[in-house]
Amino acid sequence: MAKTRTEELRKTVTKIADDARTKFQDVSGDVKKGAERATKEIRDGYERASSAARDSYEEAQKNVRKSYKKVRKDFDGLSSDMNDYVRDNPGRSILIAAGIGFLFGLLLRGGGDRD
Repeated sequence: MAKTRTEELRKTVTKIADDARTKFQDVSGDVKKGAERATKEIRDGYERASSAARDSYEEAQKNVRKSYKKVRKDFDGLSSDMNDYVRDNPGRSILIAAGIGFLFGLLLRGGGDRD
């Protein structure tokens, strides 16, 4: 009778252990699937963000180059116009340069009286 009781107890403990092992494996599988899904979502989000950042950078780079070329062209045109004006009006150009130099001198000296 004690043997039968011990055998029943052993079977019960074995069944509980088997059930626990099965539940643990199920939970472990669910956790693994959840982790894989989260990893995939993070990777997809990173790839989308990386692609968007790369596209924005390339667009900004293109706009900066375009703006630089425009400013450079405008400056070259202004420089050319200024050279033509100085060649055509040398006396007037000297007077304008002297006037600008005088104004800068006043600004740099300061407006107050010096004792």
